[in-house]
Amino acid sequence: MTAHSVVSTLSIRKKILFSLLYALMLAVACIIGGELIVRAKGGTPWKPYELSVKVSPGGRFFQKSATLGYTLIPGDYAVTLPDGYVFNTTHMPNGLRATHPRNTYGTNSVKPEIWIFGCSYTYGWSLNDSETYAWLLQEQFPEYEVVNFGVNGYGTIHSLIQLKEALKRRCPPAVVIVAYASFHDDRNTFLRDRRKAIVPWNKLGPLVQPYARLDRQGGLVYSFAQVEYWEFPFMRSSALMHFLEQKYNQLQDRLCPSHKVSKALLLEFSDLSREYKFNLVVAGIADYFLTKEMMTYLNKKGINQVDISVSSSDDKYKNLPHDDHPNALANRLFADKLKSYLMERHLLP
Repeated sequence: MTAHSVVSTLSIRKKILFSLLYALMLAVACIIGGELIVRAKGGTPWKPYELSVKVSPGGRFFQKSATLGYTLIPGDYAVTLPDGYVFNTTHMPNGLRATHPRNTYGTNSVKPEIWIFGCSYTYGWSLNDSETYAWLLQEQFPEYEVVNFGVNGYGTIHSLIQLKEALKRRCPPAVVIVAYASFHDDRNTFLRDRRKAIVPWNKLGPLVQPYARLDRQGGLVYSFAQVEYWEFPFMRSSALMHFLEQKYNQLQDRLCPSHKVSKALLLEFSDLSREYKFNLVVAGIADYFLTKEMMTYLNKKGINQVDISVSSSDDKYKNLPHDDHPNALANRLFADKLKSYLMERHLLP
């Protein structure tokens, strides 16, 4: 190798090294600049939510289920919220919340039934048993047995699985009420944002989540997943990484047709109502735009639907300052609206 070629090789290596160093410095500058911009606009690193809800006795609220992912643990519980507020709840041996006093269960009388499906709104989170709208509806229709299938964190997919299982074990009810809110959409597809929100609830019992997607023909495809969350690197210390993670989650939400999945699930409820000959009512339980859009869609499909919601912006309907779930007043209105609708439409035999 000649002296000239050696010098030329060293020169190339220096240029490559300089280019790499320049690119590294530029990348570091962009990262630092991006971090400063995001923080200046109010962005922060991710701080995982620490669940401070206490359950007595036992400290657990949920148990594993092969079909639903998780269900309620039977028993009588006192639940303490972070501010010290306590509510009492009764879970019957079948894992469902009571709709009348425990000592009135187990009688031999056979009543036609009203089944109510839903999430924590239907369960009555932060309320005592007698304040839930399922309990109040039971008081208004004593000649029926009201069954509250509502469970914290459930979506429409859970309700559909519950209904299919119940129809295998029990006689069909007179009426099935499905409480729907548009925030059930991301529960039904179980995207990253939903995983991020509910991971802390594993503290009250190991959570597994069923979810659905649409195939190319528009049919439902079901899957299961552990309730886990995979963080972006450094998002606990970097506001920029947390910002990028949030944007990625938003993009996933836009690309996945979660609302269409909910529509397909509710149409399956309608199919079952015809097969098993019960009256179906879908109740819009939150006054959001997509909830109202769903009610319009179901009405065009000839499915009974009713808006039982209260104003989500009015704090008088929330159980504040303890919790932002619907309070006793809201649940009274839920029950009254359902009663009026059922009687006006003559849906109860």
